[in-house]
Amino acid sequence: MTGLTQFENHIPFLTLSIHPSAIIDPDSELGKEVTVGPFSIIGPNVNIGKGTVIGSHVVIEANTKIGKNCKIFHGASIGGEPQIMNFKDVYSSVEIDDNTVIREYATIHRSGFKDGVTRVGKNCLLMAYSHLGHDCELGNQVVIVNGTGLSGHVIVENQAFISGLVGIHQFVRIGRNAMVGGMAGVNQDVLPFSTVEGTPARLLSVNTIGLKRANFKPNVRAAIKKAFKIISSTDLNTTQAIEKISSEVEIFDEINYLLNFISNSSRGVTK
Repeated sequence: MTGLTQFENHIPFLTLSIHPSAIIDPDSELGKEVTVGPFSIIGPNVNIGKGTVIGSHVVIEANTKIGKNCKIFHGASIGGEPQIMNFKDVYSSVEIDDNTVIREYATIHRSGFKDGVTRVGKNCLLMAYSHLGHDCELGNQVVIVNGTGLSGHVIVENQAFISGLVGIHQFVRIGRNAMVGGMAGVNQDVLPFSTVEGTPARLLSVNTIGLKRANFKPNVRAAIKKAFKIISSTDLNTTQAIEKISSEVEIFDEINYLLNFISNSSRGVTK
């Protein structure tokens, strides 16, 4: 426990493993059984939950909250200033929920707005060299594969899977249980339950495998497939497709959610 003496006043439990070369601001708070590796830096007003493991050479900047049992691998950078031209410093933060894994050299930037938050949900996996821009919001069980970049204000809903080397335009919304294929360029909202690919990204099919893995019932999957057949019809505009789905498809909660997603899209949806 060499090197802990100067931190004893702000670390409530000495059941920690902190390398002597780590630098921890006295205004940070570390829970039980937290591990901090060599040469990592933890800034002021950082809160790290019980059992979280911080690897070597990790930088966690001010106003970051990390939940319980997370794993952050070497070289990751969390809470840095947003990449905004002429940015003027304001109080903003990053919040990462429990059981999330952040792999090597991933970056997560804090919000660009006063009291704003960049959020990552529970049980997420951000693979190596992925990037979350300012004000992004990730739901639970989201996977982002190596080298993928999310611009500012992107929303990714629960259980979405974004493959490697994908670029996502600012303010795009990725629906729940969607899958984005590798090297896609996404400039419109991605429908929930869908698979998209290409640049610009286009609708490929229903994410059938993903829905099965998420335990969607067969009758719900059948209704989703019928709705997507209507959506992909070249003879219908969006308003007509919504009307046709409402009248011809059995209405489950998932179908209502899909229709609301389309109706509320400000960028248009991938078709």
